[in-house]
Amino acid sequence: MNLWQLFWSAYLVIAVFAISMTCREQRRLRQTTPLKALLGCVACTLWPLLVTAMLLLISADRKKS
Repeated sequence: MNLWQLFWSAYLVIAVFAISMTCREQRRLRQTTPLKALLGCVACTLWPLLVTAMLLLISADRKKS
């Protein structure tokens, strides 16, 4: 297993966990609408990528200093 496979596997696990927790919370609060469900899935899919990008940028900036 190379580094990219490990990265995508971890990303998939985090995104699926976040989506499942969001769906459970929406059902528990009985606040599920198609728009909220879609926005929740999109947000859960994108935030791990944004965090990774920020960490990579911070790491690259520190190496320059």
